[in-house]
Amino acid sequence: MPKKIHLGDIMETSCPHCRSHYRITDEQLQAALGRAKCSQCGMIFNALQSLKSFEGVLPANYQSTSTSMRPLDGVQKDDDLNLRANYKQPESELSLHEAMYGYKRNSLSYYAPFLWFIGILILIVLSISQTVYYQRYKLIKAPQFQHQVLTLCELVPCGRSLFSSIQQIKLLERNVFTHPVTSNALMVTGSFVNQAPFPQRLPRMLVSLFDIKGELIANRVFDPAEYLQHNNNQNSAESNSPVQFRLEIIDPGTDALTYEFEFY
Repeated sequence: MPKKIHLGDIMETSCPHCRSHYRITDEQLQAALGRAKCSQCGMIFNALQSLKSFEGVLPANYQSTSTSMRPLDGVQKDDDLNLRANYKQPESELSLHEAMYGYKRNSLSYYAPFLWFIGILILIVLSISQTVYYQRYKLIKAPQFQHQVLTLCELVPCGRSLFSSIQQIKLLERNVFTHPVTSNALMVTGSFVNQAPFPQRLPRMLVSLFDIKGELIANRVFDPAEYLQHNNNQNSAESNSPVQFRLEIIDPGTDALTYEFEFY
């Protein structure tokens, strides 16, 4: 027995070629996967593109079939729009997406945008990690990047013994006085600290002497073995651990009024 059709179930579509208008139901759309053939011009078209609610008046005994769409009253009454017969009748009810695209979406497709986002995020993290790794010896010198470099080096070998940030070696104190034993000599003592969050090699120290006019009198670079006379076994400056130094230099006389210390 034919299914009784309610007015709310009827929709309207039109052929994009000849502009013929037809009535259609959701059941017909699903059965033909949304495609139809115009009985006027023979064009096969997507009935969903011009689909809208039917606002006319149905005949008293109107019933639908699953193989044709009826023309609107007053427009080509003797013609029908035949749905394509080469589509198989679906075993279950189709959704609007299935009628439009002709296939069923699997559950994985619902997660596709999220999976794409995760994949892109992973690629970005890998790219940043590679950049940090290959530029680690330059980046470790900048305090704002040291945490990221050190975090990466906890996961992969980085050669941390080669890390250096000389600008984070800070002088804590210095003292210059007459040598208590040797004549015409001065004793220089003091300490510095490594403020970097990692151990680094002991720096070379430049001591410069200036006169009252600020002109350089003499200078010399001292290696760690020279200023660590009391502890020659130390080969690195630990983080935030003061390092004591001591030097013995020739007394330049009363012309030398100021001393400066720099690290290399």
